[in-house]
Amino acid sequence: MKNTKLLMLTECAVMLALSIVLSFIKVWKMPMGGAVTLLSMLPIMLISVKYGLKGGLPCGLLYALFQLLMGVASGDVFVYCTTGAMVVICVLFDYLVPFTVLGCAAMFRKPAEKLRANNRKAADTLLLAGFVLVIVARFVCHYITGFSIWGQWAPEGQSKFIYSLLYNGQYMLPECIFTTVGAAVMLNIPVIRKQLGIRDR
Repeated sequence: MKNTKLLMLTECAVMLALSIVLSFIKVWKMPMGGAVTLLSMLPIMLISVKYGLKGGLPCGLLYALFQLLMGVASGDVFVYCTTGAMVVICVLFDYLVPFTVLGCAAMFRKPAEKLRANNRKAADTLLLAGFVLVIVARFVCHYITGFSIWGQWAPEGQSKFIYSLLYNGQYMLPECIFTTVGAAVMLNIPVIRKQLGIRDR
């Protein structure tokens, strides 16, 4: 039992570190925050697949706290939050919630396991659906801060709601596609499936 817990902590630490490193590799960076990264969300999601919420959520929360720390260190985030409410919204919906929720990626793990005995492809698709849903949840979080805080930079005549949708969609849609494709590739590698505890028989 002790060795199992130590293994989980070690793997979570390694995957967390990997997510942090990958978050610095930006394929495309938006001018006012947000970027398409080199699959930075995927390691947290894979930990969720292997250990469920007990491993995924703490790992996601630590990743969220790191992103918040980087946001504070940059010095160009909270300066635009002119009220206490705006600071709370920014902390919650640009950092803590959207990155912590990545740890819930394996929400369909149990039903996928039941389905896998008869249809592996359908089971993997169901598992990937969980990945997509948490990325959509992250997008929704950024969308909220987009219209409530950053909407002040919307072009003249454009709704701040449309502005937030278009701005956040520009990087979150590619990020979603790249991450889902990356996850699909990973889930088709036998040694990785074995490491994740995915049993096909």
